[in-house]
Amino acid sequence: MNETFANSLVDLAKELGADDAISFDISDIAFDARTILKCLYGCTGGLAYCPTTATEASNTLLFQDLIKKYKWGVLIRTSDLATGQDITIALERKAFLAGYTFAFGATECGCCIECATENGNPCVSKRTLRPPLYSLGIDVYKTVRNVGWVLEVVQQKGDPVSNITAVFVE
Repeated sequence: MNETFANSLVDLAKELGADDAISFDISDIAFDARTILKCLYGCTGGLAYCPTTATEASNTLLFQDLIKKYKWGVLIRTSDLATGQDITIALERKAFLAGYTFAFGATECGCCIECATENGNPCVSKRTLRPPLYSLGIDVYKTVRNVGWVLEVVQQKGDPVSNITAVFVE
């Protein structure tokens, strides 16, 4: 890991409004394909990045293999989706422009007030659309614990939330 560059990404994330950011080694990422079960059963789905069929869910294993090719990245914590997405895309872009051409962000989408895909229409924000960590087969709760953060399950609507995103760099 290039510590200087990793620190610059962490600093940028905080400057852009992240509640916290930390660099990680790929071994900190907890992979568990069971995350996809939450997508297939119990979630209304329908978003552009959602795996909504068993066939799409089988890609989770492929995604895990792809993500494991990275060596490090930056984990980002925000209190809302739009900020998390904006920061993730900004860090991905900075890493790409610095020569890390495979830099890739993972974030839920927070672009639109109403998602076009929920109404059966095409996504209007495809340039910034990325898959969230759980749709890549990543256990977000365990991953967060692996880097020393605490993440609690939201108990009631309106309780504070932590949006966790990542940029995989090398």
